Amino acid sequence: MPDIDKRDFEERYNACFTDFGLKIVAGMLIGSMLGGFFMHGYRRWPTCIGAGLGLGMAYSNCENSLNSFLLSMDPKICLIKRQP
Repeated sequence: MPDIDKRDFEERYNACFTDFGLKIVAGMLIGSMLGGFFMHGYRRWPTCIGAGLGLGMAYSNCENSLNSFLLSMDPKICLIKRQP
C-alpha cells in the first residue's frame, strides 16, 4: 500500500522545478553521449532530443503530482461565493 503524500502545493511546485532542471540536464548529457558514441562526432540533434524527452517526463510527473493534490481537495472549499 503506497504512502500518502502529505506535501502542500508549494512544496510540490518547487519539486517540479527541480525535477525539470535535473531531467533536462540528464537528457542532454545522455543524448550527447549516445550521439557521440554512435556517430563519432558531435551532433546537436541528439542533445535536443534528450532534452525534449527529459522535459516531457518532468512535465508528466509534475502534472500527476499537482493534479493528485488538487483533485484530493474538498470541492466545497473551491466554490465561488456570490455577493448579494
